Amino acid sequence: MSDYYKGLYGSHKKEQKSPFAALLDAVMFVITVVVAVLFVVSLFVPVINPHSAGVLSTLGLIAPFIYVAMFVLTLYWILRWSWVAVPMILLSVISLFSLSLFYRPELKRHYDIKYPRGTIKVMTYNTRSFISDSGERCLDSIAELIDEVRPDIICFQEMGFSGLVDSMLQPMRYKPLPKSLSRKDLSPALYSRHPIIAAYRIDTMKNFVWADVVVNKDTIRVFNNHLHTTAIRQEDEDYIENHQYLAEEDNVDKLGGMVSRLSKNNKRRSVQADTIASIMAQSPYPIIVCGDFNDIPISYTYRRMSRSADDAFRKVGRGYSSTYRGFFDMLRIDYVMLSEEFTPLGYDVINSWIWTDRVVREDTIRVRKYGENLTPRLDEGEAGPYAVDYSDHYPVLVHFSINR
Repeated sequence: MSDYYKGLYGSHKKEQKSPFAALLDAVMFVITVVVAVLFVVSLFVPVINPHSAGVLSTLGLIAPFIYVAMFVLTLYWILRWSWVAVPMILLSVISLFSLSLFYRPELKRHYDIKYPRGTIKVMTYNTRSFISDSGERCLDSIAELIDEVRPDIICFQEMGFSGLVDSMLQPMRYKPLPKSLSRKDLSPALYSRHPIIAAYRIDTMKNFVWADVVVNKDTIRVFNNHLHTTAIRQEDEDYIENHQYLAEEDNVDKLGGMVSRLSKNNKRRSVQADTIASIMAQSPYPIIVCGDFNDIPISYTYRRMSRSADDAFRKVGRGYSSTYRGFFDMLRIDYVMLSEEFTPLGYDVINSWIWTDRVVREDTIRVRKYGENLTPRLDEGEAGPYAVDYSDHYPVLVHFSINR
């Protein structure tokens, strides 16, 4: 009898892992340690000036991949019923505080937003001189888009053909910046359907302008910025997107060169961001900050630029947002930020998917306007008459109201 109870309630040896399971756990543990270290280090990227740790400042580029890896590894260790799951769960909880930089849950399938009367719209877009991927001028395509969404304020970067754009937008009642702020060398441009009472090109930096715009009785200072390039070339994008690093032998040299250029230009943008942030903080009016920052949300540049204004995506964005047409459409580097005097109401990246989705939701209106043949094209998943020849960026459109 004693042997029976001993066998039933006595201590048992822990079930031995198979050699394969033990090896898999060992490999996954090493990967987990690496990912956890990268995650912890990435938490400090926004607060460390790139001049102090240039290479570290490039880590933010892979932050979305780190977050996904954290989630997968946490699930793995939970399923393995391992103690490693405990610290991974803690790190995953910490990561939730930064998740809204990249992703905001979509709680509904369709968002039929009814904006209140008096809603203001601002759009930012890096035009690449209005040159499409095929090398052709795409002014007409962008003009149709603008005519449809009718933003109150437009901020263009890499502006080209300024005279043509002035003429194109004039029938839509858009006013350009004063001619004294001569636009050259692809400098930013700003257009408004409301009066512009003052404007200034910041210091001698051709890539930064602000304008005071009167909307009804309120004066708003709008900053249009184009921060220093990342210096990532097309061949670099092809190298990453086409997985050429799997076949080439000089991977260390190529990746090292890319990291070196990124680090160098992060330092340049940090100086620009510090300068612009100090100017924004001195504004006597509520501010709107638009532009191509050439940097992602986990960066020193983003933290400095968002100190005086809130990122509209973090307030009202949906899903995963990317504004750059490259690197697997993973990068959000174009922003609209609003100071506390404004309430953001809607955020859209106007890419082909969003545009088609808008047409589907408003099908009866579009059919009356463009004809019955529109519906079959929508059923096939095409954008129909809303196809847009984009630059290497997508336009960002934000709806907001002024707090009274």
